[in-house]
Amino acid sequence: MGYPDGMWSRADDPGNQAEYAIACEARGLREGRRARLLDDGSIVVKASSGHGSYRVRVAGVRDGLVVLRCDCPSGGYRARLPVPCKHAALAARRLEREGLARWDDHLGGWSPRHRPPARARAVATVLNRPGSSDPAA
Repeated sequence: MGYPDGMWSRADDPGNQAEYAIACEARGLREGRRARLLDDGSIVVKASSGHGSYRVRVAGVRDGLVVLRCDCPSGGYRARLPVPCKHAALAARRLEREGLARWDDHLGGWSPRHRPPARARAVATVLNRPGSSDPAA
C-alpha cells in the first residue's frame, strides 16, 4: 500500500490527515517496525535507514486529537500534522494498544482515552495535564 495520489504535496490538508496517518501506519507495519513505550512516556521506533531509533513524544491534544512529535526528518517538516510520520503513527498505534488513545473516525486520528491503565501512567500524565496543547499549533 503506497501513499494516496498527491498525498505528499497535500499531507497537511485537513481532509487528508486521516488518510495520511493510516498510510503512514501501514507503511511502518509493512516494514516490520515496532514502537516501544519507555518509562519517561516517550516512544522509540527503530529507524528504517541504518542503525538507531527515533523518539516520539506526545506534544499534547489539539482539536480532540493526540499530537505527536518525532525527531526524524519527516517529523520536523511535517510538524503541523498530529501524526507527522510513520514513527508517530506506530507510536499512536502503541498508545492505542496501551489503552491511552483510540482511533476516532469522526476526527480522523487518535484521540486520548480518559481512563488509562496504571502501567502507562507516564504517557497518561502528558495527555491529561491541564492546558495541554500543541506548541506548534
